[in-house]
Amino acid sequence: MHSNKYEMQKTFLILLVLVSQLSYGQTEKKTENHKRDGFTMGIGLGAGTLSLNTNQSKSTAFSASLPNIKVGYMLKPNLAILGLLPGATYKSEGKDRGFEGFMLGAQYWPKERWWIMGTAGLTFDAAAFYTVEDPKTAEFNFGLPALSFATGYEVWRSGRMAIDLQYRFFYGQAQLKNNGLREGIANMLIIGFNIY
Repeated sequence: MHSNKYEMQKTFLILLVLVSQLSYGQTEKKTENHKRDGFTMGIGLGAGTLSLNTNQSKSTAFSASLPNIKVGYMLKPNLAILGLLPGATYKSEGKDRGFEGFMLGAQYWPKERWWIMGTAGLTFDAAAFYTVEDPKTAEFNFGLPALSFATGYEVWRSGRMAIDLQYRFFYGQAQLKNNGLREGIANMLIIGFNIY
């Protein structure tokens, strides 16, 4: 029985070494084939919570997050400057609205697959495009500041393409009619599709 236990340990050790070598080999191949330079763009879809605070009300609700567009340029293989359009949807008076931003910032990869991003710009609070029947009567609100911080990890890469999982924090303020203010905080989990 003692030799049977020894044989199982030996087999387990050999399997562990083989699996680790296969994993290492696949990681090396992906790293060599992945390239980040020049023009970059990405789109993300996700969901999370959106907390809105106005002069009259406070609410926190589940929110879809789309389209989350980013467009930029790789200054180095681990640093990009970019424009970001984050978004979160909410309901107001039975209609969909978007709490979004137009921002500029940078994305940095401290590790090969892990990145961090910071952006700042203008808050945009408006009716969802598909609900607007007459643009003259739709309510559009703008304001400062809009801030976003995000981190992500690339779970799949091939050539100049990558899919990542992201967490994004977005804060914004929009001026409303009659000196009102709408303040929003979004915490979103997003899957991103990127081209570098």
